[in-house]
Amino acid sequence: MKKPHAATKERLVSYQNLGRRYGSHWALDGVDGELCAGEIVALLGENGSGKSTLLLTLAQILKPHRGNISFAAGVESHLIAHHPMAYMQLSIERNLVLISKLHKKTQQEIAAALEYWNIAALATKPLDTLSRGQMQRFLLARAALARPQILLLDEPFTGLDTRSEQLLVDFIRHESARGAAIILSEHDASRARRLAHRSYVLDKGKLR
Repeated sequence: MKKPHAATKERLVSYQNLGRRYGSHWALDGVDGELCAGEIVALLGENGSGKSTLLLTLAQILKPHRGNISFAAGVESHLIAHHPMAYMQLSIERNLVLISKLHKKTQQEIAAALEYWNIAALATKPLDTLSRGQMQRFLLARAALARPQILLLDEPFTGLDTRSEQLLVDFIRHESARGAAIILSEHDASRARRLAHRSYVLDKGKLR
């Protein structure tokens, strides 16, 4: 059964006619959309379809070559991407302390994030020594501490074991319930559609 649409809730971001190119190739070509509080949107498509580019653009890491993005006042986004964008020679715990200072989180909240994502025993390990799955759990712990209004997830199940996958499903549902808007880019279309309120396919830079 399709989940109810969240369009009646507060709009957090809208974007119109987004275009982003690499050389002469348009990775995004006239993309329109919006995200509302509490909404989970699945973003599907083959490798190279522009999913990562869209998320990087919405995170304001990439600047669009055309179109515009409008955020509601005070709205912050947080991206989990293929590149960690973290201090690789510092430990898990030190990285979490740094982001916690930005978002005024306590040591108890850091400990809770480490425990939830099963990385407490790895807290002193530098990021550049982590496995793919361990790194992904660190990135999810960091996102949990950031507690953004918009959460952009680029294939977040990558490298996770079955237990961690269920933790992520629960986390996504919890974040939606507290009012966060989520874009979930995922290669497993059936899983993404089960989680999402609505879904789109990005094909050659265009939303279908």
